Amino acid sequence: MAKPKWATPIRQAHLLRLWSEYGNRCLLGHRACPDPSHYVHLEAKRSIVPIAKPFRCQDSHGSPILDSEGKQAYGTAYAFLTDTVYEPVIIRLYDLKSEQIIEVWKAEDRAERKALAKAERKALHSLGERRYPLRGQFSAIGKDIFYPSQPSHYVEGLGISGLTFEPFAKVRIASSYMRLFVELGDTLKGVSKSKRRKAVRYGKALPVQVQRRIEELCRLAVRQYLDNR
Repeated sequence: MAKPKWATPIRQAHLLRLWSEYGNRCLLGHRACPDPSHYVHLEAKRSIVPIAKPFRCQDSHGSPILDSEGKQAYGTAYAFLTDTVYEPVIIRLYDLKSEQIIEVWKAEDRAERKALAKAERKALHSLGERRYPLRGQFSAIGKDIFYPSQPSHYVEGLGISGLTFEPFAKVRIASSYMRLFVELGDTLKGVSKSKRRKAVRYGKALPVQVQRRIEELCRLAVRQYLDNR
């Protein structure tokens, strides 16, 4: 049986660590728990619910259609609404945590594949030429002024590591497809949960001081990478 794409050696090792920590524990963390209710987890699922809506029957001229008793005839139309239902599932603590972290890994892989596909399309449509000014190429002095002023890297986004659950920044080296994943430590510790979520999911701006600290960490990581090449 082929391994799933997310099952890299590092991730498999992390699942082994999860198993050694949680093993057969119940959802409350008890080892060899005798209470079956401690293994019941309410799993959210999307469900389509039909809603019946009666309507008056009319002919093509707008006149009411009567039934056999001479009363107004009614028909029924159905509208479908999406609702969330919670189903009880028997599961261990390890299974619950492993499923959650696997979903995070799959989302990270999808984002990575999307970014690589975008970079490949950009490369295929590029002529491989330097972006000089429209009015001719730089002079020697112009090059000396232009190139040193260009950024050495670009921060493409923030994320949460599926291994350490710590924030990181995804950084692309300028004029390269090489990307670094820079650990941010406790940089986001003073930021509210809502702002952290918006920054990770939607790329919203963080407070100025936090943004400067992230830029400094990324700059140091890029410098260290370039110096060790």
